[in-house]
Amino acid sequence: MAAPPPLWKQLFDALDERLSPAINEMARSDEAAQLAALARRGRSELDRRVEQASRRALHMMNLPAGSDVNRLLEHIARLEREVRDLRKALTDRENAEYLAALSARHEATKASAKPRSPASSRGGAGGQRSVKGDAARPDSA
Repeated sequence: MAAPPPLWKQLFDALDERLSPAINEMARSDEAAQLAALARRGRSELDRRVEQASRRALHMMNLPAGSDVNRLLEHIARLEREVRDLRKALTDRENAEYLAALSARHEATKASAKPRSPASSRGGAGGQRSVKGDAARPDSA
């Protein structure tokens, strides 16, 4: 057999059973919605005034307020984005210049590697023919 719930639980359940319908009905009323909106508006106004007063007090002591720090953080973030964009543009430009230089070098190599005429391709280096081995060459002394 299960033990009966503690006394506080029985008391809570009895209050909940009696008060819940009235509280739920009151929460659904227009007056409750207006009261909640008014409370929210009052809280926002109070927060704004407290922030304004604390900002003024901090500025009098020559200290930065939270809004000053937030403004600086946003400015730093903007500068970091700008530096990142500039770095990317510079890298893209350097890559384009490098690729253009490679392409020009490739074209120059391709142009100098044209097929030789049959008469110049028979001999050794530079198209010179060796008559009697290396001794016949003037630079082999």
